[in-house]
Amino acid sequence: MSPKPAAQRSVLGVGSVVGLATLFSKMIGLLRDLVMASVFGIGVDAFIIANKLPGFLLILLGGVNGPFHSAVVSVVARQERRETAELMESVNTVVGLLLGVVSLGLWWGAPFFVGLVAQGAPLDIQVQAIGQLRVMAPVALFAGLIGLGFGVLTARDHYLLPTISPIFSSGAAVLAIVLFAPVYGPQVLAWGVLGGAVLQWLIQLIVQWRLGLGTLRPRWRPRDPQVQKVLGIAAPASGSSLLLNVNVYTDLFFATQLAVGVATALEYANRLIQTPLGILSNVLLIPALPLYSRLAAEEDRPELRLRVRQGVLIILVWVLPVSALAIALAEPLVSVIFERGNFTARDTLLVAQVFAGGALGMTFYLTRDLLIRVFYALGDARFPLKVSTLGIATNLLLDWLLSRLFGAPGLTLASTGVSAIACAVLVGGLRRRMAGLGWAGLGRTFTLVALGSLLTGGGAWGTYSFLGTLWPAVGLLAVGLKLTVAGLLGIVIQGVWLWIWRIPEVNELTLLRRVGRGKR
Repeated sequence: MSPKPAAQRSVLGVGSVVGLATLFSKMIGLLRDLVMASVFGIGVDAFIIANKLPGFLLILLGGVNGPFHSAVVSVVARQERRETAELMESVNTVVGLLLGVVSLGLWWGAPFFVGLVAQGAPLDIQVQAIGQLRVMAPVALFAGLIGLGFGVLTARDHYLLPTISPIFSSGAAVLAIVLFAPVYGPQVLAWGVLGGAVLQWLIQLIVQWRLGLGTLRPRWRPRDPQVQKVLGIAAPASGSSLLLNVNVYTDLFFATQLAVGVATALEYANRLIQTPLGILSNVLLIPALPLYSRLAAEEDRPELRLRVRQGVLIILVWVLPVSALAIALAEPLVSVIFERGNFTARDTLLVAQVFAGGALGMTFYLTRDLLIRVFYALGDARFPLKVSTLGIATNLLLDWLLSRLFGAPGLTLASTGVSAIACAVLVGGLRRRMAGLGWAGLGRTFTLVALGSLLTGGGAWGTYSFLGTLWPAVGLLAVGLKLTVAGLLGIVIQGVWLWIWRIPEVNELTLLRRVGRGKR
């Protein structure tokens, strides 16, 4: 089946809008991190420990491409608009009750959850973390409602608000720090997270009401087939996501065993990694998931294979060079972004080392997320759940081994290993599920793009080092200029390399001319 030109333009147009909106949202998020680093340095281990569960729930359950968002899109994208309002009110009622209980459990069990990962931390940090976790406990409830709301907005082709929604959370955190940190210290971070979650929910709720996509009216219809369909995808998908949080807690446990400040360094490094990944993830997955869901029927399977191949190819071409540049320029990049106020050169070195380990796995991380969404579109959330279960044991083993060998960077190297293994297992499962993927020739493309990325990283590192000998100044302007020149040269190297090899699929990234030709 060949999509109509208008549909093709729609997918590309959505990707452009989402990309620009996500870029703006990520910049506001980066501003939040800059303010936090400048005021507190790497001295917010208590908040990092406390925020792991609420922050994870807000990003995974409430975030775009999270399990609730994906479940709603998978069902609502196939519905008539008039059916949507009652469905969403029913799902909101069931999910609201369940996550209300979860919020109470977080408040009551705060000492237990903090104790799981912070046994190696000083006692005062543990006490502060317990108090901050209790402040943020209601985030579990709002996270689920946000995810459901943004799912229905996406399914009805309203992409802008879900993409920019983190601005409200980031803005609340910045205001909390600027206005109240001098008096209340790091405690204000917890209140900022809670306030941001409430604000995100209220704004998307208003938009839902105006579009006729559901209100706050409670409807207890858990046996409704459509409700069960949403929950049937969301439940195992949420389980899969929560199992990923076990990996986050495992990382945090080993981080608190190493030294004070490692937990915060891990968080800052992860934020840097998630900035480009978040942009690329939203550009690829927000418009792709509804499309995948509409192509889930057996007769549309050839086109679905082609679309999945297209997504993987774009990841390879975009993310591999970004990953290489991030590793090569990790230290000056962290310095330019964070090194001011209470954030010192020593902090820069630690965060840069951790950041480089995580940047190595960017391609695996994004490919894994893409493949999981294909399973969701096919109505199968159980296989990704099994993969996440396997990842827990793998992450535990790699964390223990690599943190002993490499210290703090070993924790992000372990995450890279887990993502790589998950990709391999998901590819095997999807090949069986779809009776083949049609990936012939993709291995050669990967090899050529990977070699070009190595040249990109090497050229950028060599350029920065050379400029450092000519201009040894270390101020913000000097480092920023040298970093910019090195990064631009690396991009040029990658472009020239791809031009030399003239890889057909790279020259036709959208693959639109191949859709109807039957090339697999």
